[in-house]
Amino acid sequence: MTKKPAKDKPDKLSNENGYITAKELMAALDSLKASILIEQKQQSLTPSVDDAPRPRIFHKKKEGKREKIATTVDSELFELVKARQQQGQQLSHILDSALWNYFGRPK
Repeated sequence: MTKKPAKDKPDKLSNENGYITAKELMAALDSLKASILIEQKQQSLTPSVDDAPRPRIFHKKKEGKREKIATTVDSELFELVKARQQQGQQLSHILDSALWNYFGRPK
């Protein structure tokens, strides 16, 4: 049994009797559904792909030779990249991981 709010301080989502109306409940559920859908969309934008191994660092330099690349990508793919960057990954490591997985994880 839930406690009714005090009569002098009605709850934001309650009528004068202290109960939530069906309309208010449906609005709250719709808001919750929207929040869940937004969270699911954000999670779907960050696919689970194995990260490429990071090169070792010697004397402040990464082991191996690095190459520069410039390109354009599909806007949907770019949104996925931005989502990964917002999680704290560097663009170079995101691309390394994508290419590493694409080419069958070469050693």
